Amino acid sequence: MTVSAQPLRDSPLQAYIWQLHDRAPFHEDESAGNYVGLINDGYDAFLLRVHLIRNAEFSIDIQTFILADDECARYLMAELIQAARRGVKVRLLADHFMSSRDRKWVAYLASVHPNFELKYYRPPTGQVNPSKVALLLHNILFFQQANQRMHNKIVLIDGAIALTGGRNIDNHYYNNSLSYNFVDLDALVVGPLVPSMQVSFEEFWKWRRSIPAENLSDVAATIRRHAYPETEGVIPESPYFSRIDRDADDSDMIQARFVDTLSPVRRLRFLSDKPGKNRLIGLWGGGKATRQLRKTIRRAEDELLLQSPYLILNRRGRRQFRKLRRQNPDMDIIVSTNSFAATDNTLAYSANYKLRNSYIQMIGMDIYEYKPHPAELLDYLPNHLELASSAQEAGLEREPFLCIHAKAFVVDNEIGYVGSYNIDPRSDNLNTELGLLIEDPSVVAQLREIILGRTRPENSWVISEKALALAEVNFLFEGIFGLSPIDLWPIRSTSSFELLPGKDAVPRDHPDFYTNYKDVGSFPGADAGSVKQLTTSLYKVFNTLAIPVL
Repeated sequence: MTVSAQPLRDSPLQAYIWQLHDRAPFHEDESAGNYVGLINDGYDAFLLRVHLIRNAEFSIDIQTFILADDECARYLMAELIQAARRGVKVRLLADHFMSSRDRKWVAYLASVHPNFELKYYRPPTGQVNPSKVALLLHNILFFQQANQRMHNKIVLIDGAIALTGGRNIDNHYYNNSLSYNFVDLDALVVGPLVPSMQVSFEEFWKWRRSIPAENLSDVAATIRRHAYPETEGVIPESPYFSRIDRDADDSDMIQARFVDTLSPVRRLRFLSDKPGKNRLIGLWGGGKATRQLRKTIRRAEDELLLQSPYLILNRRGRRQFRKLRRQNPDMDIIVSTNSFAATDNTLAYSANYKLRNSYIQMIGMDIYEYKPHPAELLDYLPNHLELASSAQEAGLEREPFLCIHAKAFVVDNEIGYVGSYNIDPRSDNLNTELGLLIEDPSVVAQLREIILGRTRPENSWVISEKALALAEVNFLFEGIFGLSPIDLWPIRSTSSFELLPGKDAVPRDHPDFYTNYKDVGSFPGADAGSVKQLTTSLYKVFNTLAIPVL
């Protein structure tokens, strides 16, 4: 493992890095000798990022799909600016698609310090905030290129330590949103694999379509006019950030939460697509990470656990899972995903809702949809009452809730994956993705418990067939209409079920399932006739052609 002299000099992690380096200074096989820690809490994820930034000595490299302009983003940017001012080289690469388009804020970041560099991946028309007309024209003329995004998320500190997973730079990922708060997953990595993760970052940073923010025409004009206030860099104040400010410098806390929880792993591999990914004409073709993940999933024989915020399998995906089922008829395929009430993406959920019958009846998946206020709410959002009070003061009708954003799977209790890959066609064929394949009994067991914990009856509804008369006939017509561009068949074969009080949890195929569970409808946890519910039903009718880009 090659590291710069004295990385993370004042952090408890620094001693650990050198201890590891002395124990195994050079590995011919980069997959051996690594340590991993799973970060399963939003507050801890933010705390770790702040701590790493404050203790960086030489370099900070960050890739993110979303760079928001909210409180958590501004706090992290302030920390990065302070690092740049003390001599650390900071490089931040953000995808343009869902990042902030406030040209004043971007201009401030682009010119704040020579050590702070900001680039955007595939900004359309050479602007951070193009007009709606220009953006629409660009998307029409360059449809595939406009849809090919960088979904990578990675933090690299001093070339010695890495953090990767599903989290972007946005309040929703760090327990600080008044609406939905993501249940997500990061992996902290120390060891000989880190240089390969650095190489991947360099490839994206140097790619011709990663454009310096100061070269974007509207940002450049804002910088020339100095048309942004210095208050763009003001750090937000709140009890949340006061706690972060204190805890990030608490060595004992950092030791207990992030150093003592690192585990040696027998084998660790890093997967990453190339910039640009699918260069084919069309919306299919896959990429390097997609192929490696498919190959790994095909190894499953006894149990396949999947966790993804979205569950959208195109025809090819459904065909591959049916083949896997034929090869292993007794294998458990368990999926943890969002319910209608918990999802952050109504359009994506509508595709899951449309295809659910084929997942259940043709593939034999056991699907568990996460509740917005599960029994584990306060475990993952301990500041819920504080956020709910603020949401009420802000006039929001709905109190804060949880939403799965973690992307993970476990194959036969032997291989685990943590990364950025969603179960949807966009991750398959369009977005660049990355992640870690972990082969170690202890860490894989920990990951398995995390996924299964969210499928428990108190945390999720289970999806099963309705007790319908002429169920097979309904399934036939539902499938036929589902293949057409306009799906007008009104009856869904599946529904959400909730365990009745005092009853035992049993599998869907158990004789007592319909005795122990209650059918709570297609959209539990949501107001009947809500705009969101009506929108989902409408999307279901027309979304066949949109599935390749969901």
